[in-house]
Amino acid sequence: PSTTKELPEDYVQRVKQIHESGGYESRGYAYDWKREEANKNLLRTHTTAVSSRMLYQLAQV
Repeated sequence: PSTTKELPEDYVQRVKQIHESGGYESRGYAYDWKREEANKNLLRTHTTAVSSRMLYQLAQV
């Protein structure tokens, strides 16, 4: 699926707070965090080659 809706609401609110205002001795990113963007599923860029290979291997089964 391209998005997820199965995130615990308390977790989502903590992530939003940290991104917008900071916490844990951080100032955060100081931007308007958007849940729609956070719900998007994507491949992690540092493992894309490995992920693609694994997806190909799984499709061959």
